[in-house]
Parts: sequence; C-alpha cells; structure tokens
Amino acid sequence: MFTLLEDAYPLKFKRAFQTHEDVIRAKRVWKNSLQEFSPRRILLAARKALDTSKFFPDLSDIRELCKLRYDEVGLKEPLQAYYEACYSPQQTREHNWSHIAVYLAARETGWMMLRSEEQRVAFPVFERNYEILCNRVLEGEDLEASIMKGIEDGRSQEATRQMEDAAQKTQRRVMASQGIDPDNGQSARDRLLKVFG
Repeated sequence: MFTLLEDAYPLKFKRAFQTHEDVIRAKRVWKNSLQEFSPRRILLAARKALDTSKFFPDLSDIRELCKLRYDEVGLKEPLQAYYEACYSPQQTREHNWSHIAVYLAARETGWMMLRSEEQRVAFPVFERNYEILCNRVLEGEDLEASIMKGIEDGRSQEATRQMEDAAQKTQRRVMASQGIDPDNGQSARDRLLKVFG
C-alpha cells in the first residue's frame, strides 16, 4: 500500500514521510491501526483512495475506505436485509433472496426469533450474523461455515416466556368460553365425536 501511495503521490508522500525512519514509524502505526482488515481489503481501499481522493490519503481515510460497504458487493444494508428476512413468505434456500447472505443470517438468527420477537431484540442478533456473512463475502470466504454464537441476551428468553404465558392464558379463556374444560379436553372431544359420528 505504501508503494502504491508513493508511486501515485510522489511529492506528497515525500512531504508526509521525509525520512526513512518516518516511513518505518508510519508503517508500524498504520499496520496496528488496520490489522482488523485483510491485506486484500487494505489494498482495495488504497486503490479506491487513488480514484476518489484529490489529496494524499491519511490513515483515517484508508480506515474509512476499508469499512464494509454493502452495495459494492450487491448486498443490502442490515436493516433492509432484516426486513427481507422477516417478511419473506418462504424460509428456504430456493426462495428468490436478494443475496444468499440474507437467508443464511436469518437461518442463523432463527426463524422463530425473527417472526416473534420485537425488532429491538431480534435485529441486533440478525445484524451480527449478517455482518459476519457480509465480511465473508468481501473476503471470499466460505459462507456456509458455522457462525459462533454470541452471548445470549436474557431479555430474549424472558420475552419468549411472557409471550407463551399470555398465549396459554388466552387459549384457556377461549376454551372456557366455548364450554371446554381447559384441563380436560377429552369431554369436548367425546362430544364432537358424537355430533360428527
């Protein structure tokens, strides 16, 4: 990357790094700051800087260009992908997904969570899975490799338990209003068998 920047901006490079020691120190700082990105991603960012920057790019410019931009690889933004997953009529790989990463992130998140949990609970889980998969797309890695689970949020379990309790209470009220003993449905079954023979 430094060679590319030096070749593209010879005078500005020499002004920024006047001595060989300056170059060595800068390389060390830049390497530490950019270590979260792959070498391929850093080089792509440097090339993009050549195309878009009128000035010599500094470390923050390169970091910004290294960050994931979904549209450059045909991916939706996380919230758009979340809505696509939540409202998809099918939960199969064969469905016409905007990108397979949406399906895989939804599958990893769990279809039940996407359909039953509030967005404030389900979206962070989906977003984490989706971003992992999007980074794999950018790096050319295997999308099918398993995703390590994050620490589970206890709010999700509590919300699920509360929903199940509310659904059971509603079901018991409906059964009682129809003359069915919620604790013994056998009598209602026997009556229906007599009616329908």
